[in-house]
Amino acid sequence: MFSYFCMVHNIYMNKDSQGFSIWKILLPTFIGLGVIVYLFSREFNMSDLKQIDITGHTVFWIFIAFCFMLGRDLGFTIRYRYLTEKQLSWKQAVKVTLLAEFGTAITPSVVGGSSMAVVFLAKENIPVGRSTAMVFVTLLLDELFFVVTFPILLLFLPFHTLFADNTALGSGVLVLFIVSYIIKMLLCTLLIVGLFFKPQSIRWLIIKLFRLPFLNRWHKSAAKAGDDLIVSSKEMRGKTISYWIPLVVATILSWSSRYLVVNAIFMAFFQVHDNLLIFARQFVMWVVMVVSPTPGGSGFTEFIFKQYLSEFIPLAGIVPVIILLWRLLTYYNYLFIGALIVPGWIKKSFGTKSANKNLSEGRK
Repeated sequence: MFSYFCMVHNIYMNKDSQGFSIWKILLPTFIGLGVIVYLFSREFNMSDLKQIDITGHTVFWIFIAFCFMLGRDLGFTIRYRYLTEKQLSWKQAVKVTLLAEFGTAITPSVVGGSSMAVVFLAKENIPVGRSTAMVFVTLLLDELFFVVTFPILLLFLPFHTLFADNTALGSGVLVLFIVSYIIKMLLCTLLIVGLFFKPQSIRWLIIKLFRLPFLNRWHKSAAKAGDDLIVSSKEMRGKTISYWIPLVVATILSWSSRYLVVNAIFMAFFQVHDNLLIFARQFVMWVVMVVSPTPGGSGFTEFIFKQYLSEFIPLAGIVPVIILLWRLLTYYNYLFIGALIVPGWIKKSFGTKSANKNLSEGRK
């Protein structure tokens, strides 16, 4: 929650405006494709592939998967549009969404592109204090979606069916999942209290917590986060229900669409009988992917997909094909889009500032 502030500050102050190098696109691509190639060499079976007929049904469900991918982006676009109370145009909201998704693709999952939205929003003439408030709100909405939806799913699914097996890996993920869920509930509680009730108290708690010896190195970032939380609280208090409804609906649309991409891809190739379970299993996957140290979870994500969803695929030999298609629709597309729009965004956002700075120094 706090570690991204230093990174964002450096980018915003133009200390890291060259941070989007070609290697930040190529590295996760190589890692992810390397794992997929490995899976092809181990799992791919041409005889299984020959059993699949590419029909209108297949094309239709792949199109639906593509629509779900667009739904994911549409949800975030609506959210940025209404977070700014329509100060951002639809075009600007789309741009911020794509930049944030690109940020997610090139940073470790624990950082995420939404954190970098402070920079993207600020460069669209949204004041830094207000854009910081918006990032806290998006964090709260995202965590609440997980915290609230998961118990609802448990009303229809036995808990044990959400974990792949009883191996050491499955048991480890179960423990990680439970710990992560508790942390998410605590984070939601802190954000709700901090944004709407007692921001000063939460700031005091954060500062005291990060004075502990093993956390002291992040004390300055934590204090900055506490200050930003107070500013965010002033920004968010007094918002009416009409402000929150579009944000909640957009969050549900985006995250549900993100998960349903997999369901649609599965339905393109074979009959699916456990759509709700497949949907729910992705909650487990998401928790596990968050701990990945690689950009966008590349490599690790493909492995986890195989571990938790391959049992639903009747033809084991086509698992690598499905993983590749899934990542093309939900990950590599953002690397490609980012490669197209980020250079122009950097030039527009930082170029003039740098040029003026250099001119001023030259006059001195």
